[in-house]
Amino acid sequence: MGLVRSSSAMSMLLLMLLTVSSAMDMSIISYDQSHGIKSSWRTDDEVMALYEEWLVKHGKFYNAIGEKEKRFENFKDNLRFIDEHNSEEKSYKVGLNKFADLSNEEYRSTYLGTKSRKRTPKSSDRYKSRVGDSLPDFVDWRKEGAVPEVKDQGGCDI
Repeated sequence: MGLVRSSSAMSMLLLMLLTVSSAMDMSIISYDQSHGIKSSWRTDDEVMALYEEWLVKHGKFYNAIGEKEKRFENFKDNLRFIDEHNSEEKSYKVGLNKFADLSNEEYRSTYLGTKSRKRTPKSSDRYKSRVGDSLPDFVDWRKEGAVPEVKDQGGCDI
C-alpha cells in the first residue's frame, strides 16, 4: 500500500512540475510584426469567421462596450501565435481553446495565480540513473501509466 501511495505521489509531483514548467511559456501571448510574422497569414474575414465560430462554440458573449473588439484583438494575437508555432517543426501542436480571447497577463493572473508556497522536496537517489544503465531516448509517461492524459482543471489554487 505504501508503494502505491509513493508512486501516486511521485506521479502527481511529476505532473505538477510539468504543469509549472510549461506554464512559464504559455501560448496565450501577443505577437506583432517584430516577431517575424509571415505575410501569408489569414485574411481579416477568415479570422473574423473563426472568431464568430469560436464565440458560439465556447458560449462567449460580452456586455461591455468595446469588449468584443478587445477580445477579438487578443484572439487574433493568439491565433497568429498558433499558426506560427504549428508551421514550425516542433514535437507538438497548439490550438484554440476556451482561453483564446485572453491576453497573456489575464491568463497568468487568473489561472496561474500569484500565490507561491515554498516547499523543498526531500532529495532521493531512488530513481537516479547509475553508470552503465541503458536509458531510452524517449518515454511517453502517459502510456506507462505514470501520468494521466492532459485535462482542463479550470481555476484551482494549489
